[in-house]
Amino acid sequence: MTDADHFFAVEKRRRRRWELVFYLRVFDQSDNSLLGHVVDISEDGLMLLSEVPIELNRDFDLGLEMPESDRKGRKKISLQAHSIWKSSDANPDLIDTGFRLVEPEKNSIDAISNLIQELQF
Repeated sequence: MTDADHFFAVEKRRRRRWELVFYLRVFDQSDNSLLGHVVDISEDGLMLLSEVPIELNRDFDLGLEMPESDRKGRKKISLQAHSIWKSSDANPDLIDTGFRLVEPEKNSIDAISNLIQELQF
């Protein structure tokens, strides 16, 4: 997907994406490898910032590491997501990748909604 295609894909979003005050780590749960960090998120999808390219048009079992409400601990929620676009980041050493959530469970949507309320800017 080109940067122009990415722009039009962003314009088609059904929900606003929220930027968070700090990046949350996201893991590929198939091998527990770090994929990247959340840049923005909604109940429909998310954008990751990563150091390595992420394969497009692929389903992933993501583990999103989230702070506990006291912010001292961490919990992980599982999300099924499909990689749909990528583009160069402002930092040439990094890559932005967009994911659409696939049939997220209600508890995952609730956790994302709470996260947005607590950590957005």
